[in-house]
Amino acid sequence: MGLTIAPTTKKRAIALKLAVLARQLRLSFDQEVEQSGLTRAKWHLIATVARHPGATQRIIAAALEVREITAGRLIDRLCAEGYLKRGENPNDRRAYSVYLTPKAQPLLDKLDEIAKVHEAHLFAGLENEDLDRLDALLEAISRNLSTVRAARTAAK
Repeated sequence: MGLTIAPTTKKRAIALKLAVLARQLRLSFDQEVEQSGLTRAKWHLIATVARHPGATQRIIAAALEVREITAGRLIDRLCAEGYLKRGENPNDRRAYSVYLTPKAQPLLDKLDEIAKVHEAHLFAGLENEDLDRLDALLEAISRNLSTVRAARTAAK
């Protein structure tokens, strides 16, 4: 017998659709951002530091899903370009905290503009009630996933 390519259940079809949509969302946004001259690595790191000011390289690497050495090199590059700065970490003298500089704000503003346009296209034709329902459904799936991941971690 050959392998079955088509999903065999509605749940599997939806799970595959979510995975494909996540990839398409990321690629579409990346393409729009790259047209403004920003690389994915640069904007993703700047956005991560904006969400977690004072984060350590280890925390940033985890958020970016890269190795610490990779995050460190990118942080070094963005510090040299003047977008980030390292400061003392009040909780660990061996680690540095990473912060945005004022030079990063125009990039964040540009990302915000691009995101608004992207969202307008993405959610065209959907009403607030549709978005509320979609948000609730995705939140339920997220909770289920967190439960499964926690159980796997506990089992190790």
